Amino acid sequence: MGDNVLIYYPHISEYGGLERTIIALSESATLHGLNTVLLCHYDLVGMERKNLKVIQLGNHWNPFRKALRLRRWVLKNASSLTGMPLVIGCKAVSYAAMCRMRNYALLYPDPPSLLTANSLPKTTIRRFRTYVSDLFRFNGVAKASHRITMTEWNANELKEMFGKEFRVIYMGGASPISKFQSHERGKRELVRWFSICRMASSKNLSWIMDAAVRFISETECQSGLKLEITIAGEGPERSNLEKYASDLGLSSIVRFPGFLTPEQVEEQFEFTDLFLVPGRQGFGLPVLESLYRRVPVVLNRESRVSEILADNPWVRISEHSSVSFSEAVYKHFLQLRYEKYPSESSLAELPSEASWALKVGKVCHWW
Repeated sequence: MGDNVLIYYPHISEYGGLERTIIALSESATLHGLNTVLLCHYDLVGMERKNLKVIQLGNHWNPFRKALRLRRWVLKNASSLTGMPLVIGCKAVSYAAMCRMRNYALLYPDPPSLLTANSLPKTTIRRFRTYVSDLFRFNGVAKASHRITMTEWNANELKEMFGKEFRVIYMGGASPISKFQSHERGKRELVRWFSICRMASSKNLSWIMDAAVRFISETECQSGLKLEITIAGEGPERSNLEKYASDLGLSSIVRFPGFLTPEQVEEQFEFTDLFLVPGRQGFGLPVLESLYRRVPVVLNRESRVSEILADNPWVRISEHSSVSFSEAVYKHFLQLRYEKYPSESSLAELPSEASWALKVGKVCHWW
């Protein structure tokens, strides 16, 4: 066998949680003396790093052409690979089935219920293409040697849909660049909230501004207390969110800095009192990354990382509504400011990026 491990993730258009986990897998492979090949049809992010080689097969409107390119590359380079390929996502497993790939592991991060309305096909041709893709997707899931997802919630939904068991391996996030000071947050007169994600409708970022209106109304009698909000990231909803902040009279306290470098994210976390996650998503890596940095979190229950944080005092979980989220933000603020601050012992058992990558690599027989 060779000294390369193979990850197939077809379309890389922006940097997010899955892109970060691919890097984590490559870092773990490096520790085991292996190189990582990331096979895709295009990479708009620039994922290549030391010991992470990106092979772009080229995009095409015809999915069978893409599957053929995948098949040719795998057959040509099979002798250089160790273990089994890891294919990531529904598109990847469809192409794997189309090219009759054998002996692969599947990572299925987001179940179909998390598709937004804008993701659903609107024309007859697109609906037919989706139907054909679904046939291959079901076949690809059935033929995978191993199936992995990130939460029990996801696993139950995927089993109901595909009739197959999925192994749950809880994902971990990126560790702090430097050691964070252990200090109680929420005690200063300037209260800072932070959120970072792709600005899409499913992230419900307008709820943060609704929470701000509630917060300002409830705390206006507290002399000197001020609020500052940073919502970082890019995406199709950014202009709508900026307009919403303006309409609510919050433009002076809500900042939209766009994409942040890792160093800027660390700096932002250092001065954050509450990290806010109103979105509906298959997991929620930034939640864990906030907790690693000793930053309390308010979290929508439908961000599925919530299933491992229900009893964690650093986290307050809301129902799936703006009203509930606003209530949770205000109550968590009051608890952190005026009651006993949570113990760091509650953070000791959080899943880590390294442990997740190690377990996935073992499933793939990379080590």
